[in-house]
Order: sequence, then structure tokens, then C-alpha cells
Amino acid sequence: MRILVLDAANYNTLAIVRYLGKMKDVELDVVGYNRMSLSFFSRYVSNRIIIANPKISEEKFYNKLLSIIQKNKYDLIMPVGFHTHKICSDNRDEILKYTHIVLPSKQSFEIASSKAATYQLAEKIGISCPNTYSVSSYDEIKSLSVSFPIVVKAPFEIGKAAVAYVSNNAEMYRNALKIKAELDLSDKIIPIIQEYIKGDGYGFFAYYEDGICKQYFMHKRIREYPPSGGISVCAEGFYDDELVKAGKKMLDYLKWNGVAMVEFKKDVKDGIYKLMEINPKFWGSLELALASKVNFPGYIIKRVKNEPIEQQVQYKRIRFHWILNGEIYHFFIKPSSFFKILKDLFVAKSDIHLADPIPNLIQILLIFVHYYKKTKGLFSV
Repeated sequence: MRILVLDAANYNTLAIVRYLGKMKDVELDVVGYNRMSLSFFSRYVSNRIIIANPKISEEKFYNKLLSIIQKNKYDLIMPVGFHTHKICSDNRDEILKYTHIVLPSKQSFEIASSKAATYQLAEKIGISCPNTYSVSSYDEIKSLSVSFPIVVKAPFEIGKAAVAYVSNNAEMYRNALKIKAELDLSDKIIPIIQEYIKGDGYGFFAYYEDGICKQYFMHKRIREYPPSGGISVCAEGFYDDELVKAGKKMLDYLKWNGVAMVEFKKDVKDGIYKLMEINPKFWGSLELALASKVNFPGYIIKRVKNEPIEQQVQYKRIRFHWILNGEIYHFFIKPSSFFKILKDLFVAKSDIHLADPIPNLIQILLIFVHYYKKTKGLFSV
């Protein structure tokens, strides 16, 4: 089976490549946007293709992608990041003329991509979520009456974290303007201003076929980068009936198709899971599920091959940490976590793969590049 995997620079793409690449009947080509794309260095990749970055030019990206799938006989195209999911969703009918792709309906994808629409849906079907404040203009933020701390975040999924935790109106206004500038928002589109929920983060991962949940997995966040709230750098398998109920209720209503993650925080005040967002694509902590034998990209392959999905996997609740793509960054911000990280080196599985070492060497190089750029910016005038 010949598969074209997009977003080669993403570390969850590397996880997909490493786990699918071990299958005997799979040939993997990957698409990246520069020569240093992480998955290009994996031993499991057959062909490496560089095209325009969809974040810079959606039109150039799509035109080249379409040319590639027209000329090559791929059995499946697998987008990983948000932007490629969106572009493929917008052009689904044309893509399906040449290859298979597994995506939710355009309407469901758009609801899941919009945080405002997601919270409206949650309220409609009885899923708890943080109190979200409605404002009609940016100036109104200056005098908005809220209980601090407050979270200011992007109004829609952008494929990366755009969030700030603020303690007064001046900070709230300043960060709203910052997000507006970063995302080039119009004056009528205002970032989400939301109650801060104190508690641990949890995720409900799922694979659906035409509105039916075929497999799921749950995790609890242990450490994040940045520590104040961001991507998982250490997480562990988890199970709770209430989390299953809440996650499935959202995706069932959307009649989901394909993969998704529904993210929650468990509020320390009342013990209730509060909805944070729906991630309508492959999520960052995918490799924890893969290491737990819940092979979400593998289920997409089964769908294309018309093979039945086995009964729900009774996964082990292992711990996993992303040493080279998170733990090191977390440590430099929060050195007090050193001994916890050290302990997990001996008890947790990690993103270091001795059978496929070159991508890990590239990750080490990228750590130095990251801190070089940071230091250079710190001392530049």
C-alpha cells in the first residue's frame, strides 16, 4: 500500500512514519516544506518531496499536491497538521478523484476548528466548559468585568498554541491585540476571553467511521511546555467513564469521521471535566497512543482496505515523555522538575528510537538552533 504522508516536520508525523513504516505491506512517501523536515531523515521513508509551505501559500501548496497525486498512484493521502487538514477538507472532492482520504464532513470540521462554535455546541448538548466572556470590540476589553486570572486565546485552531494567561485588564487587552496581529484578524474577530480552569489536562482520542466510534484512548498530562500550559511533554494512559461519555458526546453529535482529540481540564473546584477544545486532526501526543498499541493511523489504512476494526483495545496505561521535543525545554523553564524528569528516564517510554536514530540526532541539533535564536534575539538591539 502506497501512502503519502504530509507535514514531514511535525514530530507526530515522525511517530506515524515510524510505526507505519514497520508494516511489511506499506510504502511511505512524505511531504515537507524544507530540507530539514524531521521525517525526511527516517529510515522508513521511501521518497521525500519538498513543496510550498501551506502556511505561506495555500494555493501553491495545493496545486503542487494535486500534481503529485495526479502523477503517482497513491492508495491514501494522510494529512497530519491543521493547515493541511483544512486544505484537504476544502478540496476533498477533487482529491478523491485520485486517491483515498479520510476526513470529517466540512461542516463538522469547521465547528471543531472554531472555539466559539465548539463552546456553543457544548452548551447546547450539556457539556461543561469554562465561562467565556462576550465582547463586541477590542476597546471593550479594557473595562470588561471579569474574575482573574483569565485566558486569552486564538478564536480558532491554528495548528500551534496562541494563548496567554493574564491577571488584569491591561494585560488582557495587550495580549488580545498581540493575537490579533499574529493572526491578522479583522476588528470584528476577537480572541476568546475565558475563565481560567485550574486542574490537570486530559484528552479523549478517537477514531470514527461515519459517526460511529471504533476506537478510543485517553491520556492525562503530567508535564507541559511551557509549564503554565502548552503541549504535553510527559503524559500517561488514563481511563474514566465520565471522560469517555463527554468526549463521545461531542464527536457523536458531529457525526465524526476519522481521527480527533477532545481536550478537557478537570476543574479542582468541582471535579468536573471542562471542555477546552476539539483538535480535528492528529494530535501532538499521538505517540503515547501508538506506544500503547492503539494505532490510529493504522485504522485509517484498515478503512481504505475495507478491513474491519477490532473490538476496543484494552490499552495499558503506560507513561510516555518527549525528551527531545519537550522535556528539555520544560526543564530550562522549570529546573525544579529535574528529579521527576530523571525518574521518568527509567520508567517511561520516550521519543528516542535506537532503530531509527538519525531523526533524533536532528532533534538534538534543533535544540541548539532553538536556544541560539533565543539568545541572539535576547541580545539584539
